[in-house]
Amino acid sequence: MPNQTNLLQHPAMLTIREGIRRDLWLKLAVGVLLLASGFALALFFYQKHSLLAVLGLGLALPGAWFLRDYLQRHKVEDDLLWQTLHRRPQQIVWVYTQEEQLMPLGLHLMDRGMLFVMLLDGSELTLALPAKKLRLASHFLHRLLPNAAFGFSEERRQQFVDNPALLVKD
Repeated sequence: MPNQTNLLQHPAMLTIREGIRRDLWLKLAVGVLLLASGFALALFFYQKHSLLAVLGLGLALPGAWFLRDYLQRHKVEDDLLWQTLHRRPQQIVWVYTQEEQLMPLGLHLMDRGMLFVMLLDGSELTLALPAKKLRLASHFLHRLLPNAAFGFSEERRQQFVDNPALLVKD
């Protein structure tokens, strides 16, 4: 088995770090946008149209939730996936990727990918990555996690639902 300390300094970790950072910034942007637009809507319509003011407050609440979540874990090192990879990699039992092509009206606009990391306790961590980087991240995690299962199949999905420990290789 390769030295785990060297693997955690692998260049592919930069790809995972950037994916986590992008998720954090997206969470911040959506939170600020929802909070600002919700309060603006509530302030603008609070005297004339109370229903729209309530709708504005309804927009502001998820924005506040996103901001609270971002402020609690605003560093990449605070992210659950990052901590699991660094501190508890033995908790990861199954990793698979999914690539999607965005093609409205048959026009290829972009590719995007998702990395799914399934844990021993039955929970799931996901990370959006550029489709070009999925293979790099998957190969890296394959070396980092020799006891985890890789790739999607219905059989593995059913094993994970039944008992995640069934996916651990000896």
